[in-house]
Amino acid sequence: MKKIKAFGICLYKTFNGRHVEILLCKSVQSKTKWGLLKGVQENGETDIQTAIREFSEESSIQIDKSDLGKYFEQQNKSKDIGIWLVNADTIHIYNNFFINNYLIEEYVSSENSQVKFFNINKLPMIKNKQKYLIEQIKEYFKFKV
Repeated sequence: MKKIKAFGICLYKTFNGRHVEILLCKSVQSKTKWGLLKGVQENGETDIQTAIREFSEESSIQIDKSDLGKYFEQQNKSKDIGIWLVNADTIHIYNNFFINNYLIEEYVSSENSQVKFFNINKLPMIKNKQKYLIEQIKEYFKFKV
């Protein structure tokens, strides 16, 4: 049986070169756990096409392939997940989509109840299938800021 693959984007922003925030979503099915904006690959799609499409579907924000940065992956029993970092500064109008770090409700996908930026050092509970991904991202930023 072929393993399911999901891909997405971790939008991040930095402040004063020291403070990092990442964008997470809480699905309508989850009461407490958050995760990255991602989704399952469709037939004929490349990994990158899936990530860009899913991020756009879940946030209404358009990403260009040239915006994609470092790639991270977590292999799970039933679904592998791949995530690219994207610096919010590369998207000149991203601020138009947010109020007080929350994605404006009209842009939130029906799959999610909330989409919000979080301080990378004060994250909410993360979905089990994405915990290793988040740890990799946190480790990456330890040496970048």
